[in-house]
Amino acid sequence: MTFDLFPGENHAPLAVFFHGGYWQSLDKQRFSFVARSLLARGFSVALPNYPLAPEMPLEAIAGTARSCLPAIFAALTRQTGSPPSSFLTTGHSAGGHLSIWAGMHASADPVVASVPFAGMVPISGIFDVRPLVGTSLNKALKLTIRRAARLSPIGHELPTGQYRVFVGADETLGFLRQAALFTGELNAAGHDAALFDLTGLNHYTILMDLLSANSAIARVIEGMVGMGGDCAGRRNDYKKQNKLRQL
Repeated sequence: MTFDLFPGENHAPLAVFFHGGYWQSLDKQRFSFVARSLLARGFSVALPNYPLAPEMPLEAIAGTARSCLPAIFAALTRQTGSPPSSFLTTGHSAGGHLSIWAGMHASADPVVASVPFAGMVPISGIFDVRPLVGTSLNKALKLTIRRAARLSPIGHELPTGQYRVFVGADETLGFLRQAALFTGELNAAGHDAALFDLTGLNHYTILMDLLSANSAIARVIEGMVGMGGDCAGRRNDYKKQNKLRQL
C-alpha cells in the first residue's frame, strides 16, 4: 500500500493510474512509463500499489483503491504547495476495474471531494468480474458469483462524470464485450460515456499507445481536463526543464 508520485507543476491536473495483473501480480514500477508520458503533457501522476490475492481478498484490494486518494492528495499538496486543479482515475485491465472503484468513492473524503473530478479512463478494463469465477484465475481470488457481482462496476449506480473506455481492437472477445456492455450501460443511465477501440493493439500492447507523440489515450485525457489547447507549450516547457536537469 504505497504509491509513486510524479508531481507536475503547481496546480496541475492529477492522473491516478492503477496497474493490472488480475489483482494478483505485477507492480507499479513496471508502469512508470505511463507517468513519464502524462507528466510530459502537464499532469501530475500517481501510481498506487495495492495488496494482491490470494493474501488479500478482492474486497480489501478494492478498498485500497478508495483509501489511496486522500494520501495521494496530501502528498501532492506537500510537494507542489497546492491541490491538483482536477483529477481523474485510470488503469489497465484489473487496474481499469480499480480505477472505476476509486472513482465511485472519490467523494467520500472531503479534501478529495473539494477538487473537480474529471472522470474515469479504464483501459482494457474488467467491469464484470463474474465470468472469472469459473476460470483458473479464481484460484487466487476465491470468488463466489455473489461476491463477484458485488465487486463488479457493471450493474452498480455510478457517479456523474466523464467515462472514456479504451480497448484494443485486437483484444479477445471477452474484453471487447465487457467494454461495449459497460459503455452501453453508462449511456443508458445518462452518463457522458464513450468507447474507443484502438486499431492494431491488444491487451498486452495497448499501453504502448501512451509512448506515441500522437497518443489517442493521452489526447482524450487532455480533453477531459481542458488541456488540449496549451499542451504543446507544456510539453516544450517540460522538455526544456528535463534538458537543464540533465546538463
